[in-house]
Amino acid sequence: GHRLLGCDGSLLRLPSHPEVFELFGEVTVANHLGATGTRYAPARLSVLYDLLNRMGLDARLAPVTTSEVALATAQLEQVEKTDVLIWDRGFTGFVLMAQVLARGAHFIGRCSKGSFAAAQDLFRANRAGHSKIVKLVAASDQRAELDRLGLPRELIVRFVSVRLPTGELEVLVTSLLNERLYPTRDFLEVYHWRWNHETYHQMLKGRLDLENWSGQTVEAVRQDVQAAVLVSNVETLLSQQAQEQLSAEDAGRQYPAQVNRAVSYHA
Repeated sequence: GHRLLGCDGSLLRLPSHPEVFELFGEVTVANHLGATGTRYAPARLSVLYDLLNRMGLDARLAPVTTSEVALATAQLEQVEKTDVLIWDRGFTGFVLMAQVLARGAHFIGRCSKGSFAAAQDLFRANRAGHSKIVKLVAASDQRAELDRLGLPRELIVRFVSVRLPTGELEVLVTSLLNERLYPTRDFLEVYHWRWNHETYHQMLKGRLDLENWSGQTVEAVRQDVQAAVLVSNVETLLSQQAQEQLSAEDAGRQYPAQVNRAVSYHA
């Protein structure tokens, strides 16, 4: 009953054009011998992505000095009630969690080993399958911002520990508190769906060759980004229909038939 959305960003190399350098800044390329005499403009691409329906809902391009969290916060205007946002540990923070809850949505975020005390306790225990509901209190340096935004200084959240196939323990923080509706054992699979976002960015830069810009100006770059997201969304819609037609005849096949995504994107 939830739509699962991914918050994530990716870095892009933009054309070496004075207008682009002015807006996005520049990086000088160097190797072990020193400067190579070349430079490029870096940018941060943030896409709010429907993880299971494979749809880009909002794409924004900004200088790399703009944080991923700031871009994700701006994209919350596309988030609807009961949506579940899934993000990596770089996004996990009190203010963003409070903003998501204020919209009537939910979140699942990965915690770092140096984050909340409850997460640190689960890391030290090094046991998967634990679930713990705690009250978080905002740090003193966050309270002015929370007050300005009309957000609470306290949140009730749930920490769960999961074991990756590699043997590594991960701790997730979530607003999905009900163990009966959202069993601890399910969070490993649900969080793994975030990987769809990683492959989405790879597809934009690989299959759709996003960094092979059609023009040199800022306007051309922004149009190329939005066009790539649009093409991907159209391919998703068309291939889903084709996949349904293929799957309807799977009973007579040894292996399930699948749309060849390489062919579908080019088509």
